[in-house]
Amino acid sequence: MPLIAKNIYMEYPEAIVFKDLNLEVADQQMIAVKTEVLDGGTTLLKGLAGMLDDIVGEVHLDSMDLLHMNAAQRAMTVGYVHEEQGLVSLYDCYQNIALPLQFHTMISDELVETRIFDLCEQFSVDRKLLNEYPHALNDVQTRMMNLLRALVIRPKLLLIDELEGGMSEEILEATIHSIRGKQEENSMIVIITTSHDFLLSEADRSYQIENKSLLEYL
Repeated sequence: MPLIAKNIYMEYPEAIVFKDLNLEVADQQMIAVKTEVLDGGTTLLKGLAGMLDDIVGEVHLDSMDLLHMNAAQRAMTVGYVHEEQGLVSLYDCYQNIALPLQFHTMISDELVETRIFDLCEQFSVDRKLLNEYPHALNDVQTRMMNLLRALVIRPKLLLIDELEGGMSEEILEATIHSIRGKQEENSMIVIITTSHDFLLSEADRSYQIENKSLLEYL
């Protein structure tokens, strides 16, 4: 189930962001994209997910057209982990994580709970945090809740925007190890933007954004 992006062109009114971008990722691979401030890393992830308008080109995940699928299909295919915020302020953390399953599936409340509690165990997240509201979380806790919400759907494509912010080396290494474990459980491609050397070295392949495209990072 490869991800294939062909001839991607993305622009904002004031500038071209990507031009003739091509990328192919094999099933169960983890790809890291080295990013710097305002270089287009977040735009790249949202574009590949089909979350932006007026993108020229093709993005296919196996037989699925990510640029033209409906919102419900995307919500159950692509897990997106925001760099910051991303949680619904009116809901507690449990409700935030459960949201995609409750909106887009007929899974029972009991199974939803099982999935969430299993993720908490796998990622060493204290269940007490599930009762907290987003405003009470620190940066690392917010990222972890976004990660659990993205994983609860068992996505085929997981997109992570700058996971490492505020994380200790120990937490970061454990989190990546757990993500690798989820790849083994459920077939999943992971693409992560990062400026962290550990993540760049742990990925199966690494790229950098240059000349409005992606070049392999050595």
